[in-house]
Amino acid sequence: MSIPSVVIIWCDVSFETRSSYQAMQDEFNETTTGASAQEPDRMDVDIVNDGTNYFHSNNVPLIVTRTIEEAETEIKNHSKEKIFIICSGTIGRFLVPIISQKFFYVHDIFIFTHGLERHTEWTAAYKPMVKMFRFHTTLLIRLTHEITKYFIKQGNNYLQVDDGSSALKYFKHAQKLEIEANKRSKTTWNAAETYSNQPDYRRHLNVLEGHNGLIAQAENSMRRQGLPVPNY
Repeated sequence: MSIPSVVIIWCDVSFETRSSYQAMQDEFNETTTGASAQEPDRMDVDIVNDGTNYFHSNNVPLIVTRTIEEAETEIKNHSKEKIFIICSGTIGRFLVPIISQKFFYVHDIFIFTHGLERHTEWTAAYKPMVKMFRFHTTLLIRLTHEITKYFIKQGNNYLQVDDGSSALKYFKHAQKLEIEANKRSKTTWNAAETYSNQPDYRRHLNVLEGHNGLIAQAENSMRRQGLPVPNY
């Protein structure tokens, strides 16, 4: 049985003309894919010339779109995957109603805006699906936790039918993302605040790890079936 993947679709007109969110793109690249940040000039050229960049690794690609129309196309293209949307408040004002009306399978929209107060009124109608963030690192960490929750849920579904191999893939991926999110939480996300001494967020890791954690349960399921346990 194949493992359904997750895709992040990030729509913002800023990608057409400037690299204002370059640092955020690099952080997403490093955190969700484990790949090093690319050179800014090269990244900007890719964005301007190609319009779409894919950050592939461990089933968490990041697709960059410049327009609402491009975002709609990507949502349609990935309708069988778990979709997370990132957009600015300005784009979200138009994109969120479209998603709500046309794409019932999209439930998670993350809005990055420094002016939260300008978007509280229109987002009130979409509270179950919209989350707003002023700082990109807080958005990154929250999104990572949401992806982890999805992987744990899917892994549990496989574990219940004694498919330990598929469950383990989800659980190990979730563990990796949580470790990366904890690393990112210790970085500076604006000039005034640093959290280098912040303790690790353990809610999901406590469920995954330990002698009776989900990872161990999946491995034991595989052993009962005589399957080799991979060393990820």
